[in-house]
Amino acid sequence: MKKQITEEENHQKEWYKETSSQTTKTLLKFINHLLNDYDHDYGTVCHALAAGAIATVCAMNKKEGITGFQAGLVMWEFIRNWVYTNNKTGLKIIDYDKFLYPQYKYYFQKTISKEIWKSIQEQAKKEIENDDKEHDIYIKNLKQYKIDLKKFIKKYPDYYKNKKHYDHLVSGTGNEIDEYHKKEKSGFEFAPQKPFEVVTSRNVYKHWVNIVKGKIPFGYIVQDDNEKN
Repeated sequence: MKKQITEEENHQKEWYKETSSQTTKTLLKFINHLLNDYDHDYGTVCHALAAGAIATVCAMNKKEGITGFQAGLVMWEFIRNWVYTNNKTGLKIIDYDKFLYPQYKYYFQKTISKEIWKSIQEQAKKEIENDDKEHDIYIKNLKQYKIDLKKFIKKYPDYYKNKKHYDHLVSGTGNEIDEYHKKEKSGFEFAPQKPFEVVTSRNVYKHWVNIVKGKIPFGYIVQDDNEKN
């Protein structure tokens, strides 16, 4: 029988303690214990998954024996490929424990590396190009829509009086949806659909342009680690 638990009971502390002792022989039993011996709530299942992932790495590491530097790379690969799969420019973890030591003043300055800044500029350029392309497609489709609508109105002069009858259904009640599907199956000729424009905020677009031009936002400066005092 599964044990009912809550996050407040801190079972996760014991789980995390047990992760470092796992081997490839004990791993499956440990994971099954986390999954099958508890009736998880919204929070505890997150700890169970995290503990299982760490235990897996610990078990594999007993075979490989990676360095601390390699462990850092493993952490970043997990972060990138688990949560931030769509990140394109870079990520940073801030260790606020360093606030306790004055020698880490540089660590909290508003700086980014040249490599990250270049990556941000390249992505801003791509965003501008994609937005411009989408806008050009919209304009082209809008022109065609106007031509098609003009032809449709010649064929169905009562269009503006009965738009609901001729237009495609965007949303509706169950009965309205059923009726719409019947019209589709019957070969009913609907009015042309006006293209939808995906609008990027002008402030966002201008922000991208400024980045491409080399204007660093938010009070940041570009500085490599070896240039810091």
